[in-house]
Amino acid sequence: RGYPGDLYSQLASRYEKAVDFSDSGSVTILAVTTMPGDDVTHPVPDNTGYITEGQFYLKGGHIEPFGSLSRLKQNVNNKTRKDHRALMDNMIRLYSQYRDTLEKKSMGFAMSEWDAKLLKYGELFEKQMMDLSVNIPLEEALDNGWKILASCFEKQETGLKTELIEQFWPKA
Repeated sequence: RGYPGDLYSQLASRYEKAVDFSDSGSVTILAVTTMPGDDVTHPVPDNTGYITEGQFYLKGGHIEPFGSLSRLKQNVNNKTRKDHRALMDNMIRLYSQYRDTLEKKSMGFAMSEWDAKLLKYGELFEKQMMDLSVNIPLEEALDNGWKILASCFEKQETGLKTELIEQFWPKA
């Protein structure tokens, strides 16, 4: 595609120029790259994904969770609230089902009661969790996640452990 063979090394040398802050850690870089035609195999965004510790894939004013990645989330989840990882995983799983339901709907398939719940959920999830205008603390985001689930599903439909549901499900 007309990129040098050492593109990975060139990008890494630019991205890994760390700035150290006394007693506060360091920031390697916040890089913004574009993907021509949303092509995730394009050499610049593809190599950037390998170099950085994580990336947000932004599309249409939302965070696209299936293109985003974090190599550090495993190190963070157990240092936050105990529902963090399970809630995150389940919300993404349900969002994936929502995307499948959108595809079925676009092909003219009949929508079930479950599909209707997923359609409502997906819209709320995108608007209240993934929209770029959302800027809330983690605790509030976790609470909002539970509220979204409660407004769309019965407790047993979420796939979350009873212990977590009993502790975090919003009270009526």
